[in-house]
Amino acid sequence: MANYRVTVSTRDEGTRLDRWLTLQWPEHSRAFWQRQILHGAVLVNGRQEKAGYAVKAGQVITVQMNVEQPQGQEPRWGEPSPAWPQWVLYHDDAIIVCNKPRGMVVHPAAGHWHDSLVHHLLPWLGGTPDPDELRPGIVHRLDRDTSGLLVVARREKVKAVLSAAIQAREVTRRYVALVRGHLEPAHGVIEAPIGRDPRHRLKMAVVYNGRPARTHYETLAVWPGVSLLGCALETGRTHQIRVHLAAMGHPVLGDPLYGGRAPLFTHGQMLHAGFLSFNHPRDGRRCQFVAPVPDDWVSLHALGTAQVVHPWVYGAEADVKTDQWLSDLGVLLKP
Repeated sequence: MANYRVTVSTRDEGTRLDRWLTLQWPEHSRAFWQRQILHGAVLVNGRQEKAGYAVKAGQVITVQMNVEQPQGQEPRWGEPSPAWPQWVLYHDDAIIVCNKPRGMVVHPAAGHWHDSLVHHLLPWLGGTPDPDELRPGIVHRLDRDTSGLLVVARREKVKAVLSAAIQAREVTRRYVALVRGHLEPAHGVIEAPIGRDPRHRLKMAVVYNGRPARTHYETLAVWPGVSLLGCALETGRTHQIRVHLAAMGHPVLGDPLYGGRAPLFTHGQMLHAGFLSFNHPRDGRRCQFVAPVPDDWVSLHALGTAQVVHPWVYGAEADVKTDQWLSDLGVLLKP
């Protein structure tokens, strides 16, 4: 088993780690290198980084070649059910729109080689993919314990079109979040760069040399010491909403990783991607989807009656009123 040490050149500065590795060893696919990075076979100046980490000139990349995945830890695609999952809201020959349940990972990852959203959708993503391809059809993601909407591409050309639309900020993604405290001002924009937390490798943080990130927020309703926010992403960094709100001193409740531990909400962070809008990659028509929050949000009733601050959950074009939405949950009595 050979170890290689390669120094990053000035020309390659800013390149994603997985792409940099593919350029150095093109006999292996990018997905292969993503898997090796995940298993700790690639170190940057002696530290493990994510596949999307931007390498810097002068850094030393150590690669342990011929590392195989631990026995039983490789993706097993199996024989998924031919029936569409209940959480699929829409599908055609180009796209699938899902309302991802809380607790489900989007694609295979450590500890979830057999039960990801991708596994459930394989019959409609061309069957068993290339063994090095872990993310067929995936153009954007949600954290395991964040529920809500995402669009999946059924063809590689469609995936490229949707990925470009996200990069061009032509895809609208809006969330609701339950947070500790009341934000001042009640609406605004959080603009702060996000990168790996230097003290905790499982966390992201607002850091000086992080990637630019912008989150728009609007206070929808309040209880004593608690707020319901509507959030919209202008960028899509890892854990962005959770990191930005925690940095403001208002962590998402149910999110112990970022300081939101709360006895009423132990099933996962109270964050839901409830609105998704994009141009269809085939004909350009505008597609719009709204998904209700999961049943576990009924635990809001323990907070008492909310005071509504803003009338619209996802903006007026979504046609979802804040008071009606809370009434449906049983936490705001109808007049």
